[in-house]
Parts: sequence; structure tokens; C-alpha cells
Amino acid sequence: MKKKILLLPLLTVSLLIAGCNGSEAYNPKIPYPGIPDNPQGGDSEEDPDLPSEYNMVVNFYLNYSHSDTPLYQMDWYSLTPLGSCPEQAILTDADAPDPLYPHFLGYSEYPSSIDDSHIWNFENDYKQSNVLNLYGIWVSNS
Repeated sequence: MKKKILLLPLLTVSLLIAGCNGSEAYNPKIPYPGIPDNPQGGDSEEDPDLPSEYNMVVNFYLNYSHSDTPLYQMDWYSLTPLGSCPEQAILTDADAPDPLYPHFLGYSEYPSSIDDSHIWNFENDYKQSNVLNLYGIWVSNS
């Protein structure tokens, strides 16, 4: 019986030591693994090594009604803000799909946003997902 009692603490200590080796605590101030400190967006033509690190697809749509084919699609990094709207996805009031709603408010992750409370902030907003769909939000002039 004494041998079993002595072996239990030794086994517990050895398991604790083995479990602590190589483990790291998550720190939100450290970038997500595999993401460079200064991620640069772009196509594979700019740097062929970057696409292997992308882990998210961002789709830009004219609005929710036109969500069958994206206006622009890009690869990006999960948990990393886009920084700015890509030039290929910039919309103006001239692109309005409906004359009753001629004013472009911005992009939103929510397809039925009616004000600017859910407009995507390219400088700060990010998502942990494989796909991010952003829909153009159009409002009337009133």
C-alpha cells in the first residue's frame, strides 16, 4: 500500500512537468500564428509565398440582392483588420442598383442594415472565420 501512495505523487509531478514543456499560453497581443507582423494584401503575382498564409476569403457584394457573384474577392488573414477598402471594391452613388436607394453608406456584414450602426470599419473590424461576406448598404437621401 505504501508503494502505491509513493508512486501517485511521483506520477502526478512527472505528468505536470511533461505537460508544461512546450506549451504556450494564448496572448492576444501576439499575432495569430502564421500571420506576419505587417501583413500586406495582394495577389499571388506580387509575392507567390503569401497566399499559403492566407486563411480567409473576403467577398464584397453590391448588396444582398446581388450576392450571387461578388464584385470583388480577395484572400486575407483571419483576426486581422483589412486596413482599408480595396480599390476594386470601392462603390460610389453612381453604382446604385436601385434608384430609390441611391446613397452608398458603406459595407456591412449584416445584409439588412438600414443605418450606419453596422457599417464595417476597415481600420479596426476583423473576423475569425474562413469567409467574410460584406454587403453594400444603400439608403435613400432622406
